[in-house]
Amino acid sequence: MKKRCAVFVLLSAMCFTLFAGGEKDAAYADGTAKLTIYARAYTYQQDAPWKVAERKLNAAHPELKITYSYQGFGWSDLRTGFLTAAAGGEAPDVVMTDIIWLGEYADGGLITPVTRQAEAWSEWADVAPMYREATKWNGKIYGPWLNTDVRVMAYNKKLFRRAGLDPNKPPRTWSELRTAAKTISDALAPAAYGFGFPAMIADETAQTFYAYLFSLGGSILTKDLKKAAFNSPQGVQALNELINYVKSGATPTSIVSGDYGDIQKGVFQDKFAMAFMTKAFGLAKDLVPNLTPETYQNDFGVVTIPRADNGKPATMSGGYLLCIPTGSKNKDLAWEFISYAAGAEAQFGYTAARGYVPTFTSLKNKAENYYKIDPYFGVIMDQVNNAYFRPSIPQYTEISAEIQQQIQAAVMGQKDAKRALDDAAAAVNAILAD
Repeated sequence: MKKRCAVFVLLSAMCFTLFAGGEKDAAYADGTAKLTIYARAYTYQQDAPWKVAERKLNAAHPELKITYSYQGFGWSDLRTGFLTAAAGGEAPDVVMTDIIWLGEYADGGLITPVTRQAEAWSEWADVAPMYREATKWNGKIYGPWLNTDVRVMAYNKKLFRRAGLDPNKPPRTWSELRTAAKTISDALAPAAYGFGFPAMIADETAQTFYAYLFSLGGSILTKDLKKAAFNSPQGVQALNELINYVKSGATPTSIVSGDYGDIQKGVFQDKFAMAFMTKAFGLAKDLVPNLTPETYQNDFGVVTIPRADNGKPATMSGGYLLCIPTGSKNKDLAWEFISYAAGAEAQFGYTAARGYVPTFTSLKNKAENYYKIDPYFGVIMDQVNNAYFRPSIPQYTEISAEIQQQIQAAVMGQKDAKRALDDAAAAVNAILAD
C-alpha cells in the first residue's frame, strides 16, 4: 500500500497527467496552486474532511504553496451555485454532489469520470460493495463517497415525561406514533407538539412520504423508471397517514412553511417530541451546550422510523460524492485532494462528528469507535438494512418538486390524497416522457 501511494504521489507531483485525453493540469511554474471547493456549509465546522485533506496534500507536495478557497452552501443553493459557475466557465475544482444529482451532472457533461483513478486508489477496495456501485452512472465512477446517511427518529424524553409517557417506550409502529404524538400535543401544545414532519417545498417533504410509501411496499417509479408509481393505493394510504397527524392536532399546520431544519432542531429545543433526521447527535451537540453522551441518552432517544402496522421497516438513504467538475483546471491535484478528504481517516472523523454512516468496511467493523461518541450508533447501523435510495435520474429534481407541491396541497386540505398524488403523477409522467 505504501509503495502504491508513493508512486501515485511521485507521478502526480512530476506530471499531473492522470486524466485521459492528454489533458494536463497547470505546470505550477511559479510554485503555487489553488483549489476551489464547493460544499455544504456545515462540513466546515470540524477538521475532517477538509483540514485533514489539506494537511496531507501539503505534505505530499512540499514543492507547491497550495491555497484553498471554500464556498459553503445550503442544499439547494449548492446545486444552483455549481450549475451557475459551470455555465459561466468558473467551475470549482471539487464539488460535493448529492447522490440524486449524479445522473443530471454526468449526462450534462458537468463532472469528470474517475473510474481509472478510483480503481487504482489504495482505499477503493475497502468501500462497501453497495456504495462502490452507487458511485456509478452508466458504468462509470464519478467520485468516492464523502458520507452516506440514513434517517432515524430522534425523540425528546423530557417531553415524553411531561406528557406522562414512558420515555423508554418510544413508538415502533404508525398507530403507536399516532397515539403518542396526539397525547403529547394534547398535553403540551402550543408550547410543544408530538410530531414534526416537513410539508414545505423541500426534498425532505418528498423523502418523508417515500419512507411511508416503502413501508407499505410501494415504489416511487416503475422498475423501468419511465412512469410514476407513487399514486398507488399504498401511496394514498401513506399520504393520508401524514395528513391525519395535522388533522388530529398532533402536528402543527406551520410545517407547510419555514425550513425543515427548524423541525429537526425543535426536538433538541423542546418544541417537537419526535422527528425524522439524519445527523441527530451532531445536531444535538450544536444546539445543547456542554452535551455529553450521558446527558444525550438521558434527555433524548433515537429509534428506527416507525413502520406501518401492516408493513415493513423503511427509511431513506442519501449522501454525497466528491466529484471533479469538467471545468476544473486542476483535475489531478483535485483527485489527490479528494482521495484524502474521502479516505477512511477523514471519513471517520467526519461521520463520527456529524452522526453519519461510514461507507468503508473497515470503519463498519470498528463500530465500538462510534459508540464511544454516539450511544445510538447501533440504531443508525440497523437502519442501513432498511434503507432505500431516491432514483438518481437526471429528472429527479423536477420530479421531487412536483411531489412536494402536491403533498403540501394535501396537507393544507386543498386536495385529498388521491387527487394530489394523481396530479403529481401526471406532471411526473410528462417530465419523464419529455
